[in-house]
Amino acid sequence: MLDFNVYMSPFDVWNATIRLNGSVANIITEDETCTYPAKAALQAGVDFRNIYTATTDEDLTEGYVEIIEMGVVADGAGIAVDGGDEAEIDASGTADGAINAVAGDRSIPAGLLHDATGMPAGCSVVSDAWTAGAAGAPVNGFEPGAMTTEGVAQDAGGPAAPYADTMNAGLVEPTGGINAYSIMINTATGAAFVEQGTHIDDYSTVAQHYQSDDASNYLLPSLASGDVQVANMLDNTGAGVKTIVAPLVEYDTGSINDIAPNPSIPMGSNPLPLALILSADAVSAPYFVEAGINGETDIVMTFPLRKHGIYNSGTLTNDLDGAAGPLVACVGTLNDGVDDGATVALPTLGTPANDYPNDGAGAICENAGYAANAEPDVEVGLTYYDYEEQTATVVPGADDFSPVPIDAPTIVALEREVNVVSVNRAAGGNQSVLGTPAANVFNWNLDSGFEAGWVTISAAAEYDYETNPSIIALTEPVGGIGAAAGVWTGVPVIGFSAMAGDVGPAQLGETVDLIRSVNRTP
Repeated sequence: MLDFNVYMSPFDVWNATIRLNGSVANIITEDETCTYPAKAALQAGVDFRNIYTATTDEDLTEGYVEIIEMGVVADGAGIAVDGGDEAEIDASGTADGAINAVAGDRSIPAGLLHDATGMPAGCSVVSDAWTAGAAGAPVNGFEPGAMTTEGVAQDAGGPAAPYADTMNAGLVEPTGGINAYSIMINTATGAAFVEQGTHIDDYSTVAQHYQSDDASNYLLPSLASGDVQVANMLDNTGAGVKTIVAPLVEYDTGSINDIAPNPSIPMGSNPLPLALILSADAVSAPYFVEAGINGETDIVMTFPLRKHGIYNSGTLTNDLDGAAGPLVACVGTLNDGVDDGATVALPTLGTPANDYPNDGAGAICENAGYAANAEPDVEVGLTYYDYEEQTATVVPGADDFSPVPIDAPTIVALEREVNVVSVNRAAGGNQSVLGTPAANVFNWNLDSGFEAGWVTISAAAEYDYETNPSIIALTEPVGGIGAAAGVWTGVPVIGFSAMAGDVGPAQLGETVDLIRSVNRTP
């Protein structure tokens, strides 16, 4: 619920703290790296914003962070692949990538680089570059990116030419190499929980540079806006590659994303490559709730593609209010191999947006959306075991080995973008690590005798990208993603198990990433 840009110099590190300020999350930093908006606000602390009617202040207390490389600032003789051009604010009003200090040109990277004291030379260059780019000249400073009519990132001048056109002016293609982690700290007990980020490479071959206060584009870039449509993973031999060219979805995913009272704005039409590489048929996690040392476990499962229409408990329709409703159905037929998206003017903003549902006459159609499915997503089963046990085949009517699954796997639905499963021992109540608000947590109550072990959380068999009805309705081609049934399965999920226990007067914490079971069969 808060977006901003960070402009890092080579080998830089940026850090911040997210804390609770009253009833909402607040981010604060002592870091001196340049940002947009200016870092002074972040250094004072900024509350997360709850402006959408579908969210509550409690929703803002937990979530996840997306860090997307927008591109590389062209640095001329430096390491960027930029043909020797340097990002600049040209005094003439038209940037040529060559700094003429006598004429009054300003180098953008020179303002971002840190000096011997650890301070950037002049962070005002960021805001000034955006101002210069908006001045109406052919091209100068920083100018925003653009989306194709199909809803993916583009740069018509070439990804290594910062001033060949206005798209992403001043930046060249992203190179990767960003690494991130977080540390969650219980300030009352001192317990710390370290979690590594999930890192994805080759998501886009072009820069995607936007201002965080651009009312028409503040949700860009997103996990659905990159221009790479190929998804790759190691196959089940470990030596080959399982690959697919994923289709685009019918409409820009932002066009049917509910951010009322704001108008729906672009997020991109290419969520499937990331959905496929993040998908797992099942995940496993340890749990530890031993009563003697106040053991606690919360399992966090995040579905980052849910907002982009991937298994979000709904199925895309062009007639959301139905035949009896007052609105006319949007033009086009879903699942016919034809892209029905068009360029329209955004309500209240008036700016153009591509790949949107429309009325056939160039105006936006607001009757497209997700009709609620009979069963919610994501439906999963839980089977759990004690520690130090081996798996054995259960033979009905015969003597048995342990572990014995408790009942049948419990079927539950994880319907949030971030789901916290709090593990509770049979006696002693809720042993929560993260303190998730009651309205947002799924309480999993163990049977008597179970205090430590592991759990497998399995997605239902219906989550097949070729045969699932919601995926079929979402994609442009007839059918699903153009693969055989049973090849690309599972749900896009990341997360971890956070465990804590008392050792003497202190509480110790640990996190373990979810162990993923992925369908690697070609």
